[in-house]
Amino acid sequence: MEFGETSSIIISLILGGILTLLFDNIFVIAFIGFISTYMVKKESKTYIIGVIAALIFAILNFFGGLILVPNIPSYIAENIGFDFPNFIIGFLVTCILAGILGFLGGFIAEKAYKRINIEKYQEY
Repeated sequence: MEFGETSSIIISLILGGILTLLFDNIFVIAFIGFISTYMVKKESKTYIIGVIAALIFAILNFFGGLILVPNIPSYIAENIGFDFPNFIIGFLVTCILAGILGFLGGFIAEKAYKRINIEKYQEY
């Protein structure tokens, strides 16, 4: 099954949302990078697709974590304020880690596809 870039990213995000309920996010982000790169047509198969899918998933997950309220006692929650510098640093670190994991998943998918389908890549 070969899809376009957008549809493979959307399918991998849906699979990532389901797998988030079962596994840790680090595994899921690397898996999203792998799946989105592996499902793309061979002409546009590159690890950048995995990086983009992983970044989109991490950003959605980051802002979803802002909406969901943590389960902490009320006397602790009263003393917690919004810390903008740590918010920015956390967002940047999340994006960097997601980019690295998406790159690893996409790179592995690209190399695995080329190794499995050797005859398709002989002409290039």
